Amino acid sequence: MVCLNKITLVDCEDREYEEVYRKGSDYMAAQPGHIRHKLVRSQLDPTVYFSVAEWQNIDFYRRLDELDELTEIFSRVNSKIDIENHECVVAYEHG
Repeated sequence: MVCLNKITLVDCEDREYEEVYRKGSDYMAAQPGHIRHKLVRSQLDPTVYFSVAEWQNIDFYRRLDELDELTEIFSRVNSKIDIENHECVVAYEHG
């Protein structure tokens, strides 16, 4: 499964968000079921990022909600961003 998040910086500097994302990302990468993830930034609107994370299945992904340490990492920026979360399945993949 793929988790796709659209993140818009509201009252957050890009450097701060990227630092927090890196810490959270490293923590998630150590969790069971994690395959890979990346953070990409819009060239049209530099306040917009997309986080793309692949997990073996949705259950592994949803277990992240139970991790207090991960919640604490992202609490530094949660009030400074807008986030739109999508739990996705791959409809087509090439390569």
